[in-house]
Amino acid sequence: MIPVERPILALGADLKNTITLVVDGQAFVSQHIGDLDDARSLRAYRETIEDLLTMYDVTRRELLVGMDAHPQYRSTAIALQLTAAEHRAVQHHRAHVASVLVERGAWRTRVLGMSLDGTGYGDDGSIWGGELFVGCVEDGFERVAHLRSAALPGGDAAARHPVQAAAGFLAQVDELPDLSAAPFGFPARYTDALRLLETGTRVFATTSAGRLFDAAAALLGFTRPISYEGQAAIWTEQLARTASPVESYPFPFDHGELDWRPLLRAVAWDRARGRPQADIARAFHGALAEGLAEAAVSLCRALRLDVVVASGGVLQNELLLEELAPRLARSRLELWTNHAVPCNDGGVSLGQAGLAAVGPCTSSRLS
Repeated sequence: MIPVERPILALGADLKNTITLVVDGQAFVSQHIGDLDDARSLRAYRETIEDLLTMYDVTRRELLVGMDAHPQYRSTAIALQLTAAEHRAVQHHRAHVASVLVERGAWRTRVLGMSLDGTGYGDDGSIWGGELFVGCVEDGFERVAHLRSAALPGGDAAARHPVQAAAGFLAQVDELPDLSAAPFGFPARYTDALRLLETGTRVFATTSAGRLFDAAAALLGFTRPISYEGQAAIWTEQLARTASPVESYPFPFDHGELDWRPLLRAVAWDRARGRPQADIARAFHGALAEGLAEAAVSLCRALRLDVVVASGGVLQNELLLEELAPRLARSRLELWTNHAVPCNDGGVSLGQAGLAAVGPCTSSRLS
């Protein structure tokens, strides 16, 4: 149950879209609609909105519409076109965290929330994706930590080319081996991306955990374009699963920032020295789990919290969860994840509905 009397229509994100309608406090999550850059999916999206509102006989003059805070999302534009009493924008990564708590009906439970994914519009207009929050659904979530910011040359194109994403991260890493030589063999797209960084043309700041996976995948040998979303990260996880547990690489947490520079430097030099790729991939996963756990323990002790919520598309990586959960348990921290809705963007609409229900103190408005 969502504690609200008015109807709420939460329109989700542009990728892996779902819609959530709340009527009389009951949340109804739609079927998977898909990516809204596809014309057929967009048509199905519009039809689903009308079907839900008609099926449940929603009065539009009472309707509250929840939407992603990204001003250029198709879902946001459609939301603003709808006749409704009110529109509220909800930040993407807070919606991920809220989705776990709404599933449980945990409205007042104060938690440390980890939101790890590829792309989401941040409060500062940059590309978020490796965020830690403190708070609860009723009072909102404050961003307290994040991955170190990297440059993303070429914007969305970097998500399709791991070596392009890698350029933005590795530009901050000192004393790297020659990445054009064996065993790396980075293609010309890497040097082209470095030129973009030098000129500042189409370069964006990001804290994306998804792009960090892409950078590691490129160093491990995934230097071709991806053919589906998340392919490089999935490849890296499957590679890591072929190795036994190994000592983790460094991934330090300090002053609210998880610093990936020592991690990527270690990955690069171990690959150059001929260490088995599977062992490197396993050490990379261990590093992420260790760094996230260190951050969680530090923040939870300081803020007297005992529950960690983890959501976002990166948490589809079961090996990462398997490495993270026992580390948290050793510090007597409970880990909550999604079960009723996906941890990826398919669960965003439920989190939007929950945050929209409790008022603008947890969401922002788009004019």
